[in-house]
Formats: sequence, C-alpha cells, structure tokens
Amino acid sequence: MASDFSAAYWEQNPDALLVLSPEGMVLNWNPAAEAIFGYALAEVQGRSLMDLIVPEGRAHEEDEIRAEALRGVTAVHESVRRRKDGSLVHVNVSTKAVRDDGGQLLYFLSSKKDVTQLKVQREAKLLEARFRDLLESTPDAIVMVNVTGRIVLVNSQAERVFGYERAELLGQAVEVLLPHRYRGAHLGHRSGFFGAPRTRTMGAGLELYGLRKGGTEFPVEISLSPIHTEEGEMVMSAIRDITDRKRADQKFKDLLEAAPDAMVIVDRDGSIVLVNSQAVKLFGWSRTELLGQKIELLVPERFNARHPEHRHRFFVEPRTRSMGAGLDLYGLRKDGSEFPVEISLSPLQTEEGLFVSSAIRDVTERKRIERVLRDKNLELENAALVKDRFLASMSHELRTPLNAIIGFTGTLLMKLPGPLNPEQDKQLRIVQTGARHLLSLINDLLDVAKLSANKVSLNIEALDCRSIVAEVAATLEQEAGRKGLAFSVRAPAQAVTLHTDRRAFSQILINLVGNAIKFTPEGAVEVVLEETLSPQGRTVQVRVRDTGPGIAPQEQSRLFEAFSRVETADRRHHEGTGLGLHLSRKLAEALGGSVGFESTEGQGSTFTVEFQETSA
Repeated sequence: MASDFSAAYWEQNPDALLVLSPEGMVLNWNPAAEAIFGYALAEVQGRSLMDLIVPEGRAHEEDEIRAEALRGVTAVHESVRRRKDGSLVHVNVSTKAVRDDGGQLLYFLSSKKDVTQLKVQREAKLLEARFRDLLESTPDAIVMVNVTGRIVLVNSQAERVFGYERAELLGQAVEVLLPHRYRGAHLGHRSGFFGAPRTRTMGAGLELYGLRKGGTEFPVEISLSPIHTEEGEMVMSAIRDITDRKRADQKFKDLLEAAPDAMVIVDRDGSIVLVNSQAVKLFGWSRTELLGQKIELLVPERFNARHPEHRHRFFVEPRTRSMGAGLDLYGLRKDGSEFPVEISLSPLQTEEGLFVSSAIRDVTERKRIERVLRDKNLELENAALVKDRFLASMSHELRTPLNAIIGFTGTLLMKLPGPLNPEQDKQLRIVQTGARHLLSLINDLLDVAKLSANKVSLNIEALDCRSIVAEVAATLEQEAGRKGLAFSVRAPAQAVTLHTDRRAFSQILINLVGNAIKFTPEGAVEVVLEETLSPQGRTVQVRVRDTGPGIAPQEQSRLFEAFSRVETADRRHHEGTGLGLHLSRKLAEALGGSVGFESTEGQGSTFTVEFQETSA
C-alpha cells in the first residue's frame, strides 16, 4: 500500500519533483517536471540541472539551495527557472539532501512548484494600485510584463486596441499579442531586454505588427521602458496603433510615385530618406543605393563644396521655392554623366522633424529645343533685317520713278505740252490712277518696315484733334458722295487737345474712314470725336461707324494681320494690300493708343481709335 502511495505521489504530484546526483546531475524527474519545463525524462537524465533550467546569472541560487540542504536546512526559495523553449517560470524551490545510514550523501530531492500565476496576481494588485491612474491617462496602449514575460497590467486603451478584456490578458505570455511568425524570435528579444534593461524603441527600422483577439494584424510602434518595483524588474510597453499613419504614408508614397518628376526627400543632415521610381530611373542608382546617402551624391563635383551651405540656409528659412533661380543647374548620374535640371524645394514637416522635398526635372530636351529656337529666332531676326533693308531700299528706288511717272502724267493731263484727244486723256488717267495706287502700296510697305524695325520717327506735339478729323473728312467726303453715302462728322464745340504725331494720327483716320467708305455699298458713314474725363485722366476716342456688310466672326481674329483681307463676295472686287488696319493698329500702339472694333455681320462695323492721358 505504501509503495502504491509513493508511486502515485511521484506520478500525480502537480509540482515538479527532481532527483539530483550529489554533483547536480538529473537522475530522475516526474511527469509534472516534464510539463512545467518542457523536457522529457530521456532528455534530462545525466545532464546538469544548471544547463537545463537555471537561467544565466542565477547559478549561485541553486548552489546556495543545495548547500542549505547539506546543512539540513529545508527552506522554500522563490526564484525563476527556464523552460526548454527559453521562456521563464516563477517557482518555489525546496530541496532536501538524502543520506544513507552512514551519513553518506546519496542524492538531492528537489521540489519546484510553478507559482507563475500566483506571482502575476500578486504583482497585478500591487502595480494596479500604484500605476493604474497614471496608465489610464496615457493615449497609448500600455502592457506591463514581468521577468517571465507574463502580462501583469494593461490599461483600457490596450483592451480597446487588442480586443481583449483585462482578465483575459493577465497572466498570459505577452507573445499572445504578437503574430505567430514573431513569437519564437520574441522570446530571445525579451530575454535580451531584461539582460540590459533601458528605455528604447522596439524593432527600430522594422515593420512591427500586433495581433488582435479576432486574429487580425495591425501595424504598431512600440517603446520599452524598464520599471523597478518591490516585486522585481518589469518592462512597460507603450504600443501605438499606426494603421492610419501607415495608410497616410502609403498614400503619400503612391502620390510620390505618381509624380512626373524625380522626387528626393532629404533630412536636415542631407541624407536621402525617400526617393521615387522616377529618381531611380533618372539618376541610374537603385533605391537601396540611394537611401542613406548624402544628397551631394547627385550633384556634380564642382558644386559639392557650396551645396551643404545652401542646404543649411534652406533649413534655417524653409519655404517653397525654386533652387538656383536664374542659374544653370546640373544633376549627376551614376555613370558620371551630367544633365541640366530644374529643382523645386518644399519643406516637409513630419513627426520625425523637418525634411526637404526636392522635385527634380530633366530639362535636357527643353534646353535643346530652346537652343534650336534661339538659333531659329536669330535666323528670323537676320532675315527680317534683310527684308526690312530690302523693302526700305526698294521702296526708295521705286518711289523715284513712280513720282516721275505721276508728275509727267499730271503735266500731260494739264495739256501743258499740247492738246489730248479723249482716248489719250482716258489712257493717261488710267496710268495716273495705277501709279498712285502703286505709290500708296510702296509707302505702306515702307511704313511696315519702319514699324517692324522700330525706326518710325514720331513728332509728338499738342494738337487739336478736331482739325485733324476735319481735314480727313474733307479729303474723303467727295468719295463718299460719289458712292451716294450719307457722310457725317460729330465733334465737340471746344478744342480736344491730344499729344500725338499729326501725320501718324491722320494716316490712322484716313485708313479707318477710307475702309468704311470703300466697303459700304449704301447707307451711311459717321465719324464721331469724343473726349471723356475721369479722376484717372482723360480719354480721346474717334469712332468710325458704317452700315456696310459687317465682318464674319471667323474672319475677325485675323483682321489686323499684315496682308490680311476679308474674303467675301462684296469685298473681292475692291483693291487693297491688306496693310491698312495692320498699320493703323501698329501706329496707334506706337503713339500709346489702341484700335478696336465691333462688328455684326449684315449690320455694319464700328472701328475705334482710343488714346488715354493720365492725370499728373
């Protein structure tokens, strides 16, 4: 019976029972020892207990316990022992030395009771009384763990973040809050922290994840802090759910990748912290090669000495701006080749501090096109100069014989050399009309050449606009009467003074009034001179209104172009060079004025020349 009781005691005892040799080797241990420490009997027989379950730094405890046993002292010691998987358990240890009748030591009989849960409960009560109010006021999830890795305290934020009730977590290994793929490695990290406890960020530079009760993972940041208590060393973990930040970071990275320019983000020290694929493609370095490098890696060597100072000044006064405005900037590829760039800098404020975002654009093709355009513009300028010289030269050369033709024709028509028969008179008048038209064309061409070369000479003086309008009206009134048009002029009774050039102003009016008469088959032509006063100054306007066919909308955009003529059935039979309106606008602009118009097809047109003089 006694033998059966002894066997049952050994097999069924909930505490670990060990039989150790005098040298501390395991001779036997019961099934409870296997369950508590994770080793089968066959794995431990003949092996040192120190190597199996005694944590580093606690060997002296085991030596003292056996020394007490040798002295016949049976005491209970609270300590920590290590499982096969590296995790720790709190145990109550009692050891007895067993001797033979002669007093010779045969073996040690040791009992190790797992009191981890009791320890957790005791620590939880103590820590809750001391830290609960403080931990509840923090915005992060707080999980406090004892030396065995058991959770002894959590705040309500931890309950909310992980989805557990407080009672469900207390006493659990902290690994229950980690994804399975991290749990094995975490045991070693935890032991390492308790070996050298200090406040630090866990897994700096790594992607860390927590595990909710439902099995979903979420990204976290974890800060570890050692806590010294009466119950021993603890570690406090502050855990922050960064799902929203990760989502925002991903959106930022997606936006960065979608940018058409190369994007390079640099910290205050000038180290590259982020690049997009366009930067990788543009500079020829891989993303891994760029991250952590100084930004000067991408700058030609001749600019390297000055660039750190420019970078420092930007961080002193951060604002969005173009880098090196007005300068020719160059980037440097991995292969050593340089290329022209445009760079825009923007400050980027983050939780980690101030960064600078650089948008870099390769302008090689644009520079090439600009160079080609400059060359073409130079060619065009040279060609324009040659044309202007040619027009000026030819105009002078042609005007001399034309004036002679006009003069001699006039002499013949005056019958000074002798009488003319009707046919001769008719033919001479045709010659005279053609010569005058050709002379008008040559004069227009010469004016165009002068205006294009900015060589038109103006004699600005104070003139009464009424007299100029009257002169033009008197010159053209006869032609209006010949066509049966009603011709009228409206002007103020008092003088309308304007500082302008008489010849240029007259030519503008002649062109506008002449066109109105020419292209109006019936109806009326009206010339209106007006002066308007305002606090800003005075405005002088001359409006020429006709009842002609008007101008079609599709023709209006090119009305003032050189050699442009409105092609309608009513206008094709009229002679003209297409220079009148072009010259009028150019002359008005040279005088500081403008020429505009309003026209409705089928209802007529109104052309307005306007000059403004501001108050002194």
